[in-house]
Order: sequence, then structure tokens, then C-alpha cells
Amino acid sequence: MRSRHFAAAVGAALLLGQVPHAGAQMAPLFSSYPSYRAKFDIASEKFSLVSSVVVYNISGKNFTDVTFKQTYPDGVTVKETYQRDAGTAATGEQSAANKVENNTFFAKMLVYKTRQFGVIFNELDLGRRLNQITFPGVEIAYTDPEGQRQTEKLQDTTYDLFIYSNVVGGLQRFLRKYNNIDLDFKKAVPDRKEWEFAPVVASAQGRFPTGITGTFPGEDQYNGYFRLQSGPPGNSIQMLVVYKSSSKKKRLADKDAVMARLREYLRQCGEFDFDPEGLQVAQGKWKKYDDAWSVDGRWKDTFKDRLGEGPVRAKVFYGAREQVEYVILALAQGRGFGSEASAKPAPEQDAKLLKEIDALLDTFKSEIVPLSYEKRR
Repeated sequence: MRSRHFAAAVGAALLLGQVPHAGAQMAPLFSSYPSYRAKFDIASEKFSLVSSVVVYNISGKNFTDVTFKQTYPDGVTVKETYQRDAGTAATGEQSAANKVENNTFFAKMLVYKTRQFGVIFNELDLGRRLNQITFPGVEIAYTDPEGQRQTEKLQDTTYDLFIYSNVVGGLQRFLRKYNNIDLDFKKAVPDRKEWEFAPVVASAQGRFPTGITGTFPGEDQYNGYFRLQSGPPGNSIQMLVVYKSSSKKKRLADKDAVMARLREYLRQCGEFDFDPEGLQVAQGKWKKYDDAWSVDGRWKDTFKDRLGEGPVRAKVFYGAREQVEYVILALAQGRGFGSEASAKPAPEQDAKLLKEIDALLDTFKSEIVPLSYEKRR
């Protein structure tokens, strides 16, 4: 898989493949975690899905000559196929051959060890607006330890795509409609044509993400969040925006509370932590918000030889009129991916990416209706 899609998300269901044997049902051999991230092209205002289907070998056995088959439904085509990787939660990745024939994706592994996972990574084009979509379950063919050829099909999954496939006007209008948050991507970062919604990383929620990853508006306009990312490692920025209904007395009012909340959100963006060296935390006016907290510093990857480190900006502020507390966390990654690239400083690239983040922050506007107006209705 391409490193720019090295991330992870908010999920719900665990799908288990069942193994029929002589009329009886045995323990499952595989678990599947299908995740589909909503992606927007700023220039064309088109919408696509980035699929990330994790198939985990939970059988306790090693299989050989393994083939994964993912068939896509009518109206969906593979726009781009990324290298499909396999690995364990603790070790690295092992590449496997892959191809697309007609509307079906195939991948192979010579050995599929127990507690190893494979990831099917494709970008999918929706040829027509689909309010609902059903993905057939992944088919897995393998040779078992006894030398017998076996085939297993996992469960189909159905998702609601209405708010994504029917959006008109691109990502900026989409966020204004469903989150009442305005970010002018074309003005701030005109060279970044593609943005995709990113999930909460698996380590932060204790499981692989599943379902559609997009925006998460709450039950009312005063609560919600979304996380966006753009670009591969070495040219990557991401932004997490969280807004919650709160009173002035309950808002984050001291430095320790602010940093504790930001560390929680930072771990949702990756297995990262703040670098205490050079970390600056200040409070003052930002835009129209009084007593806003501004945090400038660097994040560090706690996973060795992966992403390294990069600049981070954060804003924490309270909107008294709408009685909403906002948290914006923005990260840049100017180094490459892997042991050599992630260890090599890239100050010029970091500065360039930080300039993009600052430009994007400058366009931030909340269009959440003040609570006093809402009460008059």
C-alpha cells in the first residue's frame, strides 16, 4: 500500500468468516475489517472511496498459496490500486502480487501466517450517485496444513453513502452543510487537490476501523468532529477539528487540561506524542475568540523507523455566543517514510508545510448558530 494511506479510523462491526465442515460450524478462521474513506477532489469536486479492507488470520494455523478476491458492485470501478501489504501489529509488512481484472481485485501471498493481516487498498470511482452500496465479502482461497485446497467467503457489507454521493459543490460546501465549519481549501492550499477523511487510528480505539469514514456530525449542530489528511509522507498535512457544546465554566481553562486533551486527540491521529523540547503554549486572542490557547511545537512518532516527527499547531478556544468549545489540531510530516527517510531532518519542507497549515487555519470560520438564536425559534 502507498504510505500516504498509512492511517487508521472510527469503526463499528466485526465480521467473521465461518468455516463449514461436514454440516457443523467450526471456529472462524478469518476476521475482516472493511473500511472506506470518503475522498474529495477539490478541483473537480468529485467524490471517491479509498478502501482499506483488513483480513486477519485468527485460525492459529499457517496457510500457503493464498489468494484474495474482492469483487466490486455495479457502478463502482477501481480508479487506482495500491500495493497490498501484509503484516502483524508488531512487525513490518510483506508485499504481495496484485491485479485487477474487469471489476475484481486479486492478490496473492505465498504464506499467510497466523495472526498476520492482509490489507486490500484500492481507490474506487463511483460511476453514478449511489445512496447505498453493498460490497461482496472477500473470497479467500488457500492450501491448509494438510495440503487440501479450501475456499472461504466472508460476509457482504452494506453502507449508506447518501450524504457523500449527493453532495454538490465539493468539500468546503460539504463541511459547511454537515458541520457548520468553513475552511477555504482552494484559497489556502490551492496546490492540494485531494483531501480524504481519516479514521481514528486502530491503536487509539483498540481495533481496526470499519465502515464509512467521513464526517461525524453529532445529534445537533453543537457537537461533532472530522479529521482530514492530504498528501503522502514527506508532503503530508492533516487536520482534526472537534467541537463540543460546553458552558463557560466547564471549558478548558488551564494549561494542563488543554495539553491533556490535545494528547488524547494527537493519539487519534497516529501513535504520536508531543516533543516537550521547544513546546510553546500561550493564551490570548485568536480571530474573534478571547483567551484562546495556541500550541506550537513538534510531534514524534512513538513507533521507531516509521514517520519520524514533524511540526504541530493547535488551537483551543471557546465560542461564548454558541456555547461551543473548539479544538483544532494540525500536523505536518515533511520527512519520508521508513528507517532512513524518517530519521533525516527536513527543515525546509517542514517550514513549507507549516505555512500551508497556517494559511488553512486563517480561513477557519464557525457557522454554528448562536444558542440564543436557536432558543428563540
